[in-house]
Amino acid sequence: MSKERARRRAEREAAAAVERAARARRSARTRWLAQLRSIVAAPLRRGAKRETALQRHRGRQNGVLAASVLSAHVALWLLTPSWLVRIGALVLTALTWPLLLVVLFDRRSSR
Repeated sequence: MSKERARRRAEREAAAAVERAARARRSARTRWLAQLRSIVAAPLRRGAKRETALQRHRGRQNGVLAASVLSAHVALWLLTPSWLVRIGALVLTALTWPLLLVVLFDRRSSR
């Protein structure tokens, strides 16, 4: 009888050890995921400052210009088979973006 009890106790202890190891792996993974989330979310928390009226205004202006440039590029890509013209238009747009903002939205440094 005592040998049977010892065998069952050894089985229970082995099962408990396996369960503890699994729990330790899960908790380590949970800690790792929590650290990863905090690292990823940290820049978002720091950037959560209040938005000023000027930031909202410039964001709208950038959005309007981006939408119009994007629609012009889509039309260009659909109508022009030349890759040279397509890539040239992209480079030209990237280089003239600040100029377009100043000309279209009157973003002068001094008013």
